[in-house]
Amino acid sequence: MGLEAECTVRAGRKTSAGTALLEAEKLVFRGDFHLEIAFEAMRSVTVEGPALVIRTDDQEARFEVGAPVAERWVRLIKEPKGLFEKLDVSPQSRVAVVDVTDSLFVTALRERTANVVEGRVPEGAPIIFFGAQTREALRKIQLLRARMVDTGVLWILRPKGGKDVSESDVLEAIRGAGLVDTKVVAFSKTHTAHKCVIPVELRGKGARPRPVFLSIPPSAPMLVALKKAAAKAKSSKSAGPGKAKTAAPRAAPRKSAKKKTAPKTKSKKRR
Repeated sequence: MGLEAECTVRAGRKTSAGTALLEAEKLVFRGDFHLEIAFEAMRSVTVEGPALVIRTDDQEARFEVGAPVAERWVRLIKEPKGLFEKLDVSPQSRVAVVDVTDSLFVTALRERTANVVEGRVPEGAPIIFFGAQTREALRKIQLLRARMVDTGVLWILRPKGGKDVSESDVLEAIRGAGLVDTKVVAFSKTHTAHKCVIPVELRGKGARPRPVFLSIPPSAPMLVALKKAAAKAKSSKSAGPGKAKTAAPRAAPRKSAKKKTAPKTKSKKRR
């Protein structure tokens, strides 16, 4: 992993400022004293305030690295394989991130690879991370599908056990976009990640021929705004100078002139 943090460590009666290094299989501290704890020797790994607390059979060590770093390191220590190995992200990977609110993950992702784009999906991006917090957000999956390469991967991150978006909601949206769910990963304590790919039989055929905006209707506020804009455009056209000029001759009182014809009334009086 190779992650470093300047911190103060308290181990037994010893206290020192120095550098903590989180490696692939152990946690190392270098300061006034040297400390090295293998992952397999750790009996408890917790976060207490700003400290990462490691307990072994022999001692307790407190690494005051700050709460955000401590939470992130706990996650990495408890997953020996590593989160990015599970997500198939290498230092050479090109990644796009859309609507992902986990700032620690995004920071770690940028440390993992320099090829990260946030907020948009460059055409041909091999890996896309998409955060779906609600059912309505799942409408974006088809738009993201259109930006995927044939061998690309779309990771959908959803809250665990949430009522706003369920696993069945995600799977239905995945199938509706012409994708298949091939893997599920415990992304964090609060979120699950679904790995989606384009089926082999559909690769090389481009995006699905269905109209994107018809299959993904706009949200309610957007729909109201679109209707108002359409009504305004229609009224402005009807009030244009071209139609006003053509309408004036049609509205001229030609029929009223026939009612004033005197010859017929005079002929009746003569009879």
